[in-house]
Amino acid sequence: MMIQDPLPQHHTIAIFGLGASGIAAANLLAKFNKKIIASDTADDSRRAEFENKLPPNTTLILGKNDFADATIIVTSPGLEPSSEIFKEAANRGIPVLAELDLAFLATRTPIVAISGTDGKTTTTTLTSHILNACGVKNVMGGNVGIPLCTSVCDPNNLDCLVVETSAFQLSFCPNFRPHILIATNIAEDHAEYFHNDWDAYISTKRRPLNVMNDHDIAILNASDKHISRWNMYAISKCVWYAEKQTDIPPLAENYAYADQNNIIVMFNRQKHVLDMNSTHLRGHHNAMNTMCSLLAALYMGCNWDEAVASIASYKLPPHRIQTVCEHNGVTFIDDSKATNPHAAIAGLNTVDAPLVLIAGGVDKGLDLAKWIELMKKNVRALVLIGDLTERLYSEAMQHGLTCPVVRSGTLQEAVKTSYDLALNHDAKFVLLSPACSSYDMFKNYNQRGDVFANAANSLD
Repeated sequence: MMIQDPLPQHHTIAIFGLGASGIAAANLLAKFNKKIIASDTADDSRRAEFENKLPPNTTLILGKNDFADATIIVTSPGLEPSSEIFKEAANRGIPVLAELDLAFLATRTPIVAISGTDGKTTTTTLTSHILNACGVKNVMGGNVGIPLCTSVCDPNNLDCLVVETSAFQLSFCPNFRPHILIATNIAEDHAEYFHNDWDAYISTKRRPLNVMNDHDIAILNASDKHISRWNMYAISKCVWYAEKQTDIPPLAENYAYADQNNIIVMFNRQKHVLDMNSTHLRGHHNAMNTMCSLLAALYMGCNWDEAVASIASYKLPPHRIQTVCEHNGVTFIDDSKATNPHAAIAGLNTVDAPLVLIAGGVDKGLDLAKWIELMKKNVRALVLIGDLTERLYSEAMQHGLTCPVVRSGTLQEAVKTSYDLALNHDAKFVLLSPACSSYDMFKNYNQRGDVFANAANSLD
């Protein structure tokens, strides 16, 4: 796959943050003989580690981020747009790009991008799987899989790149233009990153629409109260999918919607029907993910029958309503990826049976009311972990949750407690669906899910 100089007007480039995306950006830029100034807030004890990953002749600065004499900055998604160093860069007229934007500028390969709050990774992996199964060669990049700067250097002749985008990345993506954009939903999340500026969060998720043209396609969730208005910002062709047919705009030509257990897809005046019960994808949220993935596949030239057949060999990413094990009639389900209340609501709706819920983690300051109200339906006991414990306990009492609410110091303790509660309260499931990030107790949601699975498998 051919790549081009992404920054032909710049010779000296600063890279902020030396995680996977920063290292990938440095190695891409080295192919064009750029002078690279790479910096990270890590201390000098990691110097050898970084030097082994960075290209030769990179200037490495540790303990702070520094743009020195660079004329442009490529930043890690972990640095907030409001950071003082970006204000200083703006005062000096130094532009800032995300690694995602840098990769886009380096390639002419068409991009299928996925934006939104929930369902991005499932939609990204499902779309990539369907396309590959139908002969549309692609690799995944961005916020899932490998950094996009690595993907664009793939030596194979790819038909497209399938890219998950996060709000953190899109904050610095003035150029990133997908050929197809899928928007999943907008739910309250990352309030701390955007300093409770809800409009900034939404507009960041919508940013790719700003540069898409009338040859591009936006696949939009017509049932989402925010995304349903994105056509006002779009020059691209808008294609809709929805929870029900009445949400589809009257003049829509190609679209999809849910009808009980079926999804209906209208494409080029042909009606296609898929019974979701014939697939292994559980829950209404996965019906929505499947709809938009299939629409993207059809626009990329896939055959309907081949696309649907490929779903049978698709494997959901881990930690998303994943059955772990069963003990004495109690099934343990790992939904550690549910890192906000909206995602946790999807978990409760999918596991529609008496259950014990393990919840809690980093308190993002998000509204918990709808989630707590839904607990009243099937939650037989609530077990709390992490920083959210006291707030969630208090609000559960305020909202009149009458089931037992128990605090646990560790996730391992929570699993044992939940099992005992399930046996005592005739619950069929123990569900880890935290509605919170994991960083108070774990490195990430993957580690949290693994600890839950190990604890569940270790029960007598």
